[in-house]
Amino acid sequence: MASYVQIANLAAELIGTDARLTSPDDDRVLARNVKAVWDLQRRTALGDGAWNFATKRQALPALVDAVPYPFSYAYKLPADCLRLLEVLNPTARESYQLEGGNILCDTAAPLYIRYLFDVTEPALWDEGFADAFARRIAFTIGRRIAGSTYDTAAGWRLYQDALNDTKAQDARENPPIEQEESSWIEARLGGCY
Repeated sequence: MASYVQIANLAAELIGTDARLTSPDDDRVLARNVKAVWDLQRRTALGDGAWNFATKRQALPALVDAVPYPFSYAYKLPADCLRLLEVLNPTARESYQLEGGNILCDTAAPLYIRYLFDVTEPALWDEGFADAFARRIAFTIGRRIAGSTYDTAAGWRLYQDALNDTKAQDARENPPIEQEESSWIEARLGGCY
């Protein structure tokens, strides 16, 4: 179970500084820099994958406001949605449009979706994600803390490597998903024989 302080201190170690945090409210250069980027970088790192610990499903009701042409229905994304992962209704999977925080489609309510949400508490994060996030923080603030001695290219590679390893582990936690053939594939194959 990771904590804010542990993640910040791992980032400091990756940067190569001896500075460490004892509390999220420390008034040191390292603490101020971590705090300045924490929320934005957390949401960005969560959006870099389809993390099991940050995934929800929800049935959305249709909006009653005017729906933009040529669609018949509009659905508001949940307030905590970072990124839409999947529309689960078979009739809407291939023919929806995401615009202005709404899903537009021709499928009647409810619209079932799977999406990423913002998990703010580090104790609820997957350990691999916490490690990758610390590397993203290090990459983001490394130059401000260590100056020109910090290698940003190496920092980005460290983040990408950790992200790839963690995403692979996260993917192995679920069984493979059978994908339905799209109508385009079915029409193409049906017309050839």
